[in-house]
Amino acid sequence: MDIGKQLLECLKYKNASNKIEELDEKGLLEQIIPSIKDMKEVGKCRYHIVNSFQHSLYTLGHFESILATDNFVPSHLREGVWEYLNSKDESGFPILQVLKLGVFLHDVGKPAAKTVDETGRAHFRGHDVTGGQIVLELGKELGLSDVTTQKLFRYVRYHMSLLIAYKTGNVGKEILWKQFDELGDDIIGIMLLGYCDLVATRKLLNPLEDNGVIKTYMEFILTNYFYRYKTDKEV
Repeated sequence: MDIGKQLLECLKYKNASNKIEELDEKGLLEQIIPSIKDMKEVGKCRYHIVNSFQHSLYTLGHFESILATDNFVPSHLREGVWEYLNSKDESGFPILQVLKLGVFLHDVGKPAAKTVDETGRAHFRGHDVTGGQIVLELGKELGLSDVTTQKLFRYVRYHMSLLIAYKTGNVGKEILWKQFDELGDDIIGIMLLGYCDLVATRKLLNPLEDNGVIKTYMEFILTNYFYRYKTDKEV
């Protein structure tokens, strides 16, 4: 089995984060994703105390932990979220598996986007855009369909959406509907990814921090998507 197929095989497991780490320990992961080597060297900054590779594994691990929690998603969102996660894209690829890959690769653009300011502080502005371009190429190398590759691109390219909403408080109808028009049902995966990204970061900085506000933003956006936006479209 070639390395790309081994990586895709990891995604089928409930503990994909552990399986991917095992692949890395064998020295195979960098052969299919060269950026992994650089991810291990960057990422530490005022917001992160581990490198980008470790953070990515933590984020995927956290995502898998919430999947195993029955009441993580509130009852009014549960059916819609699980219907999305349990479905397949138009090419037949399981959405949960491509989302796991997106969660793992969400910061793959950080090495290329790294800059250092005059104080010596590292910044990674635009890493979402850079990462999106990287996974477009990676999708081809992995033999993914155009449909699946575009979905992977959206997860990585827009994984900052929840953080932006949280930091700016800008969750009005105009901006949300614009995102929903562009991303469709993939807003579900993007919100879950964004939440896990933020929590995986903040838990290391402050293990006792209550992340309820971040979760509330995620739930607010998804509630608007399911109960207002979709209803508007059906009228």
